[in-house]
Amino acid sequence: MLHDSLKIGSVEGLLSQEEITHLAGRISEGLGDGSRFDVVDRTRSVHSLAGEGLDRVKEVYEPQGRVEYDEVQPDVTKLLNDAVTRRMNDLHKVFPSARRSMDWLYVEYGAGQYVTPHVDYPFNEIAPDRPKIAAMGIVLREADSGGAFFVETGGGNALWNEDGGIKENANVHSPWFAGMRRTRWHVTCRAGDALCWGTQLVHGTEPVTAGRIGKFIGFLGA
Repeated sequence: MLHDSLKIGSVEGLLSQEEITHLAGRISEGLGDGSRFDVVDRTRSVHSLAGEGLDRVKEVYEPQGRVEYDEVQPDVTKLLNDAVTRRMNDLHKVFPSARRSMDWLYVEYGAGQYVTPHVDYPFNEIAPDRPKIAAMGIVLREADSGGAFFVETGGGNALWNEDGGIKENANVHSPWFAGMRRTRWHVTCRAGDALCWGTQLVHGTEPVTAGRIGKFIGFLGA
């Protein structure tokens, strides 16, 4: 099962143009001007660091901020889950142990904003016996330039425990991680496409250089 958490795949055209337009409208209604969900001013973040406060979390993961809209409407969640179910056969070609989608969040980046390299990890706090196999990013709006998603790999042993799982605290806050050499692979998607990356893969985003990019992020669970 956890072998799937080391894979990457994509589903082109997961959302139709009609669904993209509908979701964009619903997000606009709930998000407003975005100020209430701007990481810079928020009292919470989707990310965390053991033993560190929120300010340090923001500094490590989103140094220039981003929008995190975590109050996604039930009808939006249903539409996204239905779209994933519709293409589950395609997803099973890469992630055969995936059974469902969950935990949707909308994020948005403006010029200069990005996310630093990190790992999501398979652990599922709500249902520990049903790990998170992969994360899924569904592009709703493309940036004019920049903002590419990336994964990073390394050929040595620095990332891995003896049991084959990835080490804890794989993020730029950890000196061992920040100092290790890694190779970066860039990926771009069109609006409506879904990119899936295993929860033991190092990943992040490049800075947006013009415009804004908006995407839904969720997980595929076992």
